[in-house]
Amino acid sequence: MFFFNKANKFLLYSFIISNLILSLNGCISGNNQARTKINEKKENTKVIRIGYQPASPIVLVENIGDLEKKLTQKGVKVKWKKYNSGPPIIAAMGRGEVDIGYVGDVPALLGQVNNIPLVYVANEIAVPTSMAILVPEDSPIKNLKDLKGKKITLVEGSSAHYTLVQALIIAELTLDDIELVGLPTSEGKIAFKNGEVDVWIGWDPEIADLEEQMSVRMLTNGEGMADHISFYIATRSFVETNYPLMRTFIEEVQKTGKWATENPEEVAKILVEETGLDLATTRRIVSRNIYETLPIQDRAIEEQQRIADIFFRLGIFPKQVIVEKNVWKGSLNEDLDRN
Repeated sequence: MFFFNKANKFLLYSFIISNLILSLNGCISGNNQARTKINEKKENTKVIRIGYQPASPIVLVENIGDLEKKLTQKGVKVKWKKYNSGPPIIAAMGRGEVDIGYVGDVPALLGQVNNIPLVYVANEIAVPTSMAILVPEDSPIKNLKDLKGKKITLVEGSSAHYTLVQALIIAELTLDDIELVGLPTSEGKIAFKNGEVDVWIGWDPEIADLEEQMSVRMLTNGEGMADHISFYIATRSFVETNYPLMRTFIEEVQKTGKWATENPEEVAKILVEETGLDLATTRRIVSRNIYETLPIQDRAIEEQQRIADIFFRLGIFPKQVIVEKNVWKGSLNEDLDRN
């Protein structure tokens, strides 16, 4: 039986609060939402603020530049805002600093838990191979059951968190059986490289970075545990008041995804500039990814609901989340008609 004690519950509630910066300054009140809508209607949005992560498809959209060209013709500027993981993007959206974001499954759910007015607009193909549980090459950890008693680092509130939960369920262990060391992306990698923790869980390009810098062994990727679906989300007010701009953005993401599939070498070269990794390493990142954007799929929402239910049952989420309530019902273009 997978259970959750009070100490761990306090720890995980703390990370939700700290990662999402749940303060009066970080939350959007109903009055502020109303004023934002009125101002947007009066002034017409002149800037789209897009939050993205390293090696995400949005990096390719930014580098190709067609989106900015199209929006410039409409009198709209694009402000690209880079974050190391999904939780800071959700926090920024809650503070009204990001209009569109690219995040994983758990960060999007945390946004719902904390009443951030986001909507799911589109999703990518599930890519479980882009998530991994890494250990040092000479580690005595040989399988998931060996995680018992070990120090494990990850970004709390990220997709890696769900991967850990699933790994422990498969191994018939609980969160009480391991020592969870929640750290931001860069700090977690340093702790792992310095031997301060036994296990690291995360995603590309961080997987590839660690593979390049030290001798590591992949205990497992996300296959059979977590789909690792990423979502394009936006604030509800932005989509409602800037429907044509949102449509243009999604169309460019789709077009860029098709280009990326046909030009993996060019994608790898772009990622060299973005990540600072060498070409051989970025080629591995590209080989583990699928650049395809879809309308919000029933399967994706069902998987989101399953994650939400598990986290609520374990006490990680303080309340039940209904994912469907935050799914955008409008049609953005012919290719993105809801199935």
